[in-house]
Amino acid sequence: MSAERIRILRKSGGAFPVRGKALFKLTGADCRRYLNGQLTIDINRLQSGESRRALLLTAKGKLCAPIQVWGEGTGFIIETEESLLEETAARLERYIISDDVTISRIPERMPVYHVFGVPLPDDAIRINRIGMPGYDCPAPPTEIPAADDSDVELLRIERGIPLWGSELTADTLPQEAGLDQSSVDFDKGCYVGQEVVSRLRSVGHVNRLLRRFSGSLPTPLDSPVSLLSKSDPDRPAGTLTSAARDFELAQTLALGYLNREFVDALHFLATDGTGKVIGELEKRPV
Repeated sequence: MSAERIRILRKSGGAFPVRGKALFKLTGADCRRYLNGQLTIDINRLQSGESRRALLLTAKGKLCAPIQVWGEGTGFIIETEESLLEETAARLERYIISDDVTISRIPERMPVYHVFGVPLPDDAIRINRIGMPGYDCPAPPTEIPAADDSDVELLRIERGIPLWGSELTADTLPQEAGLDQSSVDFDKGCYVGQEVVSRLRSVGHVNRLLRRFSGSLPTPLDSPVSLLSKSDPDRPAGTLTSAARDFELAQTLALGYLNREFVDALHFLATDGTGKVIGELEKRPV
């Protein structure tokens, strides 16, 4: 990463290879109705040429898998993390009883690149991977700047996009990571886990919330990093989950969870596993 390259990517867009994804295709006369009863979004609202983020939840409202979903012919394509292949397949099949639904794994694709921050071709599927509109293609246009892994990590942290294995785990509730804003339709019909998600929205609250930070902090994070409020350093305030150096702005950007009682605090101390202060961070606007 360089300051000049990240400046260009922010201003003009770029492209990066899509790796570590698993895809499934759902077909059959009942696939639309069945899938709508599994996902947190209303797939009847999917527009042609559009992918949307959605969630597969457990009955207790916790994450099974974050997904992207789009239509293909009379069926649907679901993309999730390759590490969640078995869990996603089992979860998709679990509630099929007498439904006319076939779920098949799509073999590994040829190299795919994601292009972002530029006008989309007319025949492209719109897909948001790092917090800005984009599309996938076999090879990006030659004039599009290439983004490496560190660039992509910075851009997704900057835009507050949670990642499985970092911000998201099987213990995450959608509201904790802000996924209720991007991946849940609250006015749709029933789906697995809806009762918990709706109850938290109407009469409850979660105990932690994902937030963005900036400041001074060594990267990468070699060990768990805890947060203390500068105004109340005797109580744990939260935990960082991801961090990346922003060479253009000469600071570190980070994501992490704040305990609910500290979500209004602005300034934090970052400490390592021994309790040593290793940096100072300021909470960024939501």
